[in-house]
Amino acid sequence: MNSSTFPLIYQPSIDAYGARLRHLPGFALLDSSGRRGSVGRYDVLTALPAYTFSVADYNNDPVSWISAIEQQLSLEAVANKNQDNTELMPYAPPCVIGHLDYDTAASQQGIADQASARGSAGLYRWLLVQDHVQQRTWVTFSDGATPEQRNDILGLIKGPDEQLNRSNKFVLKQDFKATTSKTGYRKCIDRIQHYIVAGDCYQVNFAHRFHAPYEGDTWVAWKKLKAAAGGNFAAYLRPAPDHTVLSLSPERFLAISGGQVITQPIKGTEPRHTDPEIDARNAERLAASSKDRAENVMITDLLRNDIGKYCQAGSVRVPELCALHTYSNVHHLVSTVTGVLKPGVSSGQILVGCSPGGSITGAPKKRSMEIIRELETGPRGAYCGSIFVLGADGSLQSNIAIRTLEALSGELVCWGGGGITAGSHWEAEYQETLDKVGVFMHALERQ
Repeated sequence: MNSSTFPLIYQPSIDAYGARLRHLPGFALLDSSGRRGSVGRYDVLTALPAYTFSVADYNNDPVSWISAIEQQLSLEAVANKNQDNTELMPYAPPCVIGHLDYDTAASQQGIADQASARGSAGLYRWLLVQDHVQQRTWVTFSDGATPEQRNDILGLIKGPDEQLNRSNKFVLKQDFKATTSKTGYRKCIDRIQHYIVAGDCYQVNFAHRFHAPYEGDTWVAWKKLKAAAGGNFAAYLRPAPDHTVLSLSPERFLAISGGQVITQPIKGTEPRHTDPEIDARNAERLAASSKDRAENVMITDLLRNDIGKYCQAGSVRVPELCALHTYSNVHHLVSTVTGVLKPGVSSGQILVGCSPGGSITGAPKKRSMEIIRELETGPRGAYCGSIFVLGADGSLQSNIAIRTLEALSGELVCWGGGGITAGSHWEAEYQETLDKVGVFMHALERQ
């Protein structure tokens, strides 16, 4: 580590530092929930971006947006040439942290755009990083950070605890309410299966929306949600004072390092159970499910095609297909697809070009998104978009923003979805959505 890096006391949860800094403009936290191994090694947080980039400022064009981001990040990297944090990329400043909303991403393929809150990102010149493997914590600054900013940030981190209890209140004014009734949900599933029989599509990832008015500090909600069910690719973003994205995602979208690309779609779900024998049977049933495996293989093939457009010919591989992964509240089937970027293709280009992710659209992708737009009750917003961190060397980590809630202007929205095929039974699909997100809604409904 260099002279711009300052060691801190290691904490089991990065929230101990987040509580001190969450009030700062542009606060962003990426949380691996402290799980050991390559997936869950690092947690990071930051605030006070040097530059902000809203998709709305680029005529709602994600290609222009990501191009501007990468151009500015490249300029920052040149100014930061004396630092050597390449082994930590993308978790070293300067870097960009942000999210691309589903609706903006879908509009690239001509899907009618009804976004209520656009994606945004910030370019940051400092990061607080926790390494759970080595149990170390530090804050590091790029050359672009001023001495005044360094002193201010270090003062907040190491100073009095005045921010810790700044607010300890988060209350739902009423319980979550579904915008689609069970009868309406069944009609939507019937309609999707009609499209499948007609040959329009093979699978559609259909979601329904729950919402509730709230008051108080979304940081309190974040802590409740994490306690209920953390995710390896979790994030808390506050792009504006009245706008927070709370993601407990278990799903990686794209990871890029040294031109190597990885994507890991999730398809197939069974709930966890407190009884170990029942829990094991649920896992075995999922692993043996021909429906879930077929669904996973279909989406894996779609992802192979998506990243193949940006990868070198013959480099795309599937080293893991339909592997059983267990999380705190559900079991999932996860596949892994890898490839090597073509020369001249940037990480931002493949991120935007492959968005929205195939695991949350369906197959074929465009027709599935058209059906989603027809049947769902409103814009998805941050849900099923992607939260990402982009390093100055082009390295990238990103999630599929499932298990993601969005707080905007006093309303909290939660979506639950799943892949619908010709063999789907609407009641089982409805229950699966509750298995996925019910734990989050119940955690916030309990006062």
